[in-house]
Amino acid sequence: MTYKAHTAGCDCKGWFRTVFFLRGRPILHVLPPLLAISLMTIFCALAKDPRNLLEREWDLPHLEDILKEDYALLLTPLSFLLVYRLNRSAVRFYDARAAAGKLIETCRVLAGEVVRFGVHDPGAVEEMCRWIVSFPVATRNFLRQNPGELAELEGILKEKEIERLKMAPVQTLYCCDRMRQAALRVTRSNTKDSAPLVASMFRSMEEHICSLTGAMGAMERINNTPLPFAYVSHLRTCLVLYLLGLPWMLRTPSWWSVPLVILISYALLGVEAAAVACERPFQDQANHLPFDQFAKVVAENVRQILEQAEDETTLSTKDCGLRL
Repeated sequence: MTYKAHTAGCDCKGWFRTVFFLRGRPILHVLPPLLAISLMTIFCALAKDPRNLLEREWDLPHLEDILKEDYALLLTPLSFLLVYRLNRSAVRFYDARAAAGKLIETCRVLAGEVVRFGVHDPGAVEEMCRWIVSFPVATRNFLRQNPGELAELEGILKEKEIERLKMAPVQTLYCCDRMRQAALRVTRSNTKDSAPLVASMFRSMEEHICSLTGAMGAMERINNTPLPFAYVSHLRTCLVLYLLGLPWMLRTPSWWSVPLVILISYALLGVEAAAVACERPFQDQANHLPFDQFAKVVAENVRQILEQAEDETTLSTKDCGLRL
């Protein structure tokens, strides 16, 4: 689930959807610390209220007077920690999207090249295109660690090929190997073009297959390298301690501090939760990349390339017949 404005003008519908909809919000990440802070705020309100349930007035020091300025200083380093955390997650998200875009682009170019270069060997062209379509699905399964999700390849790959792909430890490498076999086959069967042209086309196809491996490797790096534990634990510890002490620092009348602290806590904890939701965006979740849609786009593009090549071949045959 992503947000994209549909117009450059007033986007009222987009504002309404992003402000009032709950779907896509990382509420579960916020919930545990928010509950603890809420309980602390309620306890603080009871302790400060002379009409508390224990019917006892607590002789509390006026911390808001003693530590007000010192406590406010804690928000500055905490803000820097939160901004850095969210910025790193945003960079990782867009790096992942760039790698996915590179994967889609390379699949298109590779399919176009092999269809034009391999007119003499339709069988090899078909094999190459089938494995090009399979590569985004294999990449998605590798990143999600779910190798058995291959139902959309039925009718594209044969049953034996699907079984072999499912058994492969790294499905993307298996797809690349089969694409290299198809590229070698289409190169060896070409007796029409000159040797330098054949070698150049084989090198080009090999470079594109290497680009697919590189795109998958970039996403693998992002998926397997979260932010260091020391940084995340320090940020969360400071954030929770700051928010636990916040109700004791407020001058707000006792019970009004409860919704105020909860609102402030949700705002700050939400930044950390948003970072967690976006830093490894490869699962089937609301804020993650739509890999199912990416695989569908590649399949549709390859189908279009094949249909266009077939139409042009048919037209060329008809033109030759008319000339004769």
